[in-house]
Amino acid sequence: MTTNVWTEIVIELPVGGAEVMAEAVGELTEGVEIRDAQTIIRAGAGRAVIVAQCRPEVEAEVLAEVEAVAGRLKAAGVEAEPLSVRRREAHEDEWRDVWKQYFRATRVGRTFLVRPSWDLKPASEGDRIIDIDPGRAFGTGGHASTRLVIGLCEEIADRRVARFLDLGCGSGILSMVAAQLWPSARGLAVDIDPEAVATTLENLERNQIATVDTRVGVLSDVAEVSDLVLANIEAGVLAPLAVDFPARVVPGGTVVLSGLLAEQAEAVTAAFVGAGFALELRRDEDEWAALSLRR
Repeated sequence: MTTNVWTEIVIELPVGGAEVMAEAVGELTEGVEIRDAQTIIRAGAGRAVIVAQCRPEVEAEVLAEVEAVAGRLKAAGVEAEPLSVRRREAHEDEWRDVWKQYFRATRVGRTFLVRPSWDLKPASEGDRIIDIDPGRAFGTGGHASTRLVIGLCEEIADRRVARFLDLGCGSGILSMVAAQLWPSARGLAVDIDPEAVATTLENLERNQIATVDTRVGVLSDVAEVSDLVLANIEAGVLAPLAVDFPARVVPGGTVVLSGLLAEQAEAVTAAFVGAGFALELRRDEDEWAALSLRR
């Protein structure tokens, strides 16, 4: 099999501008990873590292966009310096090799044990097992935002959920959490990135979960109405989407949101309250926050 060669672009900047930079660069590249002080592969305190992979022919466009975003951040008063950009040729199989070095079996929340195929730690009584290989998709339980969503799901596990939506599914970890907490529910995992959807499908099959469908798309492509929506996405994406959530959530249903820096939580809460939701729970871990809202 021929190994695909990519250009890997590594951008380091203050954490406050990371989401805006990642969103802009992600529209041009074939995969974006954000590293900060809480991820498995860590950045320094107050710093973020964005790792993007793109086809060599669009490298110049990506680098130009990085410069343009840095300018917009400065103009908006968002700290963007010091900023550094590095690039190198990278082979696709390196991604999985990196995870093998850093990702080990991890306990998440009260009951979940998340295991990669190279570290199948034996389960203890009462453990809920998730066997997962992230591939080039976000979500191992190693980031605070993912842990916060899982913890909130455990807190509301006694609610009736017949259908759930995992929006921006990444590796599919939240779909697998929901499928285990609500085994009779039907789920839908959606992501704009085909690679993420393919990874989710592989992980669902790995865990013998047949109750979750997968789809490439965005929220507007979802016609189904759910009792529970899980969305671990950037604040800059969630807030504008708030008005589109009520049509996808049953009255009395729950939305669990993360991917939010703590200082962004109030703005996202206000957007969802304005769309007809009520905040019921907020949980924080370090600089990250997660919200549970009821319709």
